[in-house]
Amino acid sequence: MSDDEERIVVRVPDELPILTRQVSRILLAILVELTEVEVLDGPQGGGLSDC
Repeated sequence: MSDDEERIVVRVPDELPILTRQVSRILLAILVELTEVEVLDGPQGGGLSDC
C-alpha cells in the first residue's frame, strides 16, 4: 500500500447486539433514510389483503 492510499478499518463485534425496541427503531430509521422508496406510517385499509 502506498502512502497516498487511504486505509479503511472496519471493526465488528464478536456477537450480535441485543435487538431492543429502541435499536430496532434506529435501524429502521437508517434504512428509511437510505432508501428512495416512500414508507407508509401503517397499513391503509385492509392491510396485506389489499396487495
